[in-house]
Amino acid sequence: MSTDSSRYRFVPGVSEVGEVDLDVTTIHDQQGRRVTEATLDAEADDLALRYPNLRPGGKSLSAAGRHSPRLQVILPEAIYAEVHRRAEAERMSVSRWTRRLIERELART
Repeated sequence: MSTDSSRYRFVPGVSEVGEVDLDVTTIHDQQGRRVTEATLDAEADDLALRYPNLRPGGKSLSAAGRHSPRLQVILPEAIYAEVHRRAEAERMSVSRWTRRLIERELART
């Protein structure tokens, strides 16, 4: 039985991935290239050189080499589920979806 990989999408900050042995499991990136331990190590090294002051995660929204401030919100489960559903429907992370919502609201004032 084969897996239809088009049905699955990794969303940084949302998807949870367990330990994967890339010598056993074949995974391809969005351009169709095979992902290996060597390609991941090379990409991590390249990112560490380009952004030496940033922790792993998304790119800085503040300025190159600076951490972006973080905002945490506590929500009831039902509201969080709806936010997650809407963000997923728009194919973006909850963080990006929420940021856009806040930006639109601030632009109105």
